[in-house]
Amino acid sequence: MLALPALLIMLSLEGVVPFLILVGSAALHESGHIAALLRAGYRYRRIDILPMGALIVGPEGMPDRDELAVALAGPAFSAAAAILSAALYAFTGGVYPLFSACINSFLFAFNLIPNKNLDGGKALYCFVSQKYEKETAERICPAVSAAFTAVFFVFAAAMWLVSGKNAGVLILFVSLASQLI
Repeated sequence: MLALPALLIMLSLEGVVPFLILVGSAALHESGHIAALLRAGYRYRRIDILPMGALIVGPEGMPDRDELAVALAGPAFSAAAAILSAALYAFTGGVYPLFSACINSFLFAFNLIPNKNLDGGKALYCFVSQKYEKETAERICPAVSAAFTAVFFVFAAAMWLVSGKNAGVLILFVSLASQLI
């Protein structure tokens, strides 16, 4: 719902290159999930494009260990892209490598929030369900999710203020926050 308007507003406010960096970073993140599925010997059934991101649907009945690896692969690709972008920024001093480092760092951190709609929520559930019974995991995960979701909102407000109340940053955070609710 919010994805297309948010992306169009960001494109008009921030320009083509930051827009392409954002879209490319998101595609790279999702590629991490696909690579992990394929590496584990599975095929994805479909890719659903969601309002802010995508859902890679793997086969049913995957062991928790494999699902955990697939869930963490997207953030791992984002972390690697952030490190490479930061190194490029250190070498060139260019604003676009810095923007890429920031976007990929944010994708890494945001997707690790243990919210049921995000990679971190899936990873948390897979990890906890390996240690405890399903009922215990289903009690622990929502409580952890609520706490980290609250932290995200505080962080988002702080980042918006630090950015000088940048409209593009606000739109990005509001769009991402819609994933958490």
